[in-house]
Amino acid sequence: MEIRNLENIDLEKLVSVINLSFSDYIVPMQLNLEKLKSKIVAEDVKLELTRGVFDEGQMVGIMLHGLRESEQGLIVYNAATGVIPDYRGKGLVREMYAHLLPELKKLQVKKMVLEVITGNHSAIKAYEKMGYTVVRKLNCYSGKLSVIKHNRVTTLKEIESFNWSEFIAFWDTVPSWQNAVQSLENTKEHCHVAGAYINDLLVGYAIFNPVSRKINQFAVAAAYRGQGIGNELFSYINEVVEQQEVYVYNVDHQAVSTLEFLKSVGLLEKTAQFEMSRLV
Repeated sequence: MEIRNLENIDLEKLVSVINLSFSDYIVPMQLNLEKLKSKIVAEDVKLELTRGVFDEGQMVGIMLHGLRESEQGLIVYNAATGVIPDYRGKGLVREMYAHLLPELKKLQVKKMVLEVITGNHSAIKAYEKMGYTVVRKLNCYSGKLSVIKHNRVTTLKEIESFNWSEFIAFWDTVPSWQNAVQSLENTKEHCHVAGAYINDLLVGYAIFNPVSRKINQFAVAAAYRGQGIGNELFSYINEVVEQQEVYVYNVDHQAVSTLEFLKSVGLLEKTAQFEMSRLV
C-alpha cells in the first residue's frame, strides 16, 4: 500500500473512486466531473492536502480536504473520505490521517472539521478514536415547496451582490462549511440572492442555486419574524425553480424556529449529520 497526495491526479479517476466508495453508503453520493470540479472550487479543496491510498497502482481510498483562514487560524475541512468496499476494515482512513497530520502541523493548522451521517456509527467511533468530538447536529431537508400565499408584506428584489454585513446580522446560527460565506463567494456566479424589503429596509434574504436547487442561506431579521416574510422568499424560490424539489442541507439542530419553518413549507427531514472537530 502506498499513500500520497493527489495534486496531479486525473480527476476522472478521482470521480470513479469517490462514486465506488459511496455506492453503498447510507446516503449514496454520486458525482460527475463537473460536480467534483464545483465541489473543489466551492469548498476550497486543496489537492496537495488530499490523500489517496494505492494498491499496486490502483487507487482504493481517498480523503479530500479544504483549507481556510479563520479568526482562530487555519482550519482544514474533510470534504469527503471514502474507501472502496473491498478494502474496508484495514485502517486505511487512520493511515491517511497519519500521513497528513505532519503536513498540517507544518502549516500550523489549528483545527480539523468534518461531517458524518448520524447513523454511521462505525465512522463516528473511528473519528472519536482519532480525537474528534461532536460539535453540533445538522439536519438536511428536501422536497417540493408548499407555500401558502398571503397578502404581501414585503417587496422582493434580486440583490446583485452579497451584503454580508446585513445578512450576518440576521443569523441565529453559523452556517456549516458548504454554506459558509467563503463557499458562496467562491461560487457567486451560480447564486441568486432574493431580498425582502419593507420601505427600502432589508428585512430578509435567501441565497440559492436555481440549477442545483440548493437553498444555501436564508434568514429574516429578528424584529420582523412571524409576518410571513420567509414564506414570501420561499414562494419566490419556488417560482424560479418551477415547483421542482429543493434542498436545504446542514441546518443547525438548535435552530428550532428554522426547522419548524422548513416543515411548514412542505420540506421533510431526509437525514442528519454530526459536525465533528479536533485540534491539530
